[in-house]
Amino acid sequence: MNSAFAAMSLAQEQTALPVSPSSFSQAIDRLLDILTRETQCLEQRRLKEIDVLQVEKNNASTDYAKLHRALHENPAPIRALPEEERSLLQQKMMALQEILGRNMIALASAVEAGERVFQVIKNAVQSKRAESGGYTAHGSFSYGVSSPKRDSVSIAINKEI
Repeated sequence: MNSAFAAMSLAQEQTALPVSPSSFSQAIDRLLDILTRETQCLEQRRLKEIDVLQVEKNNASTDYAKLHRALHENPAPIRALPEEERSLLQQKMMALQEILGRNMIALASAVEAGERVFQVIKNAVQSKRAESGGYTAHGSFSYGVSSPKRDSVSIAINKEI
């Protein structure tokens, strides 16, 4: 048990291997591309296309996080870059932050729209049940003559929700 703990501690103490700034830049570009496509799908309500992007987005996010962590632990490769290249990398990071913000808003809007549609359906069903239901003389709830399993509830959903 002590040797396993010692091995884990030793592995944690090792410094991160240097990461190429160009590989980090490529990871940012890849994540920017995927997030831009996902945000466009969300904003244009092309929700079925988002499933395809999820695996790609998860892989790109994991790669980016690993490279970012490694550069944070060992920033020497970034410090060694000429000022012009560092500035370009900083601009890419700012663009990534911007698209992340847009993506977060689009995701929140899609979730809210879904919740609103669910609420409309739920309210319509509850309203229909309230019209035909009531309590029996024995105190149990009765849906009256019609059964909710057979009744249809018609609703219209505005796509702008």
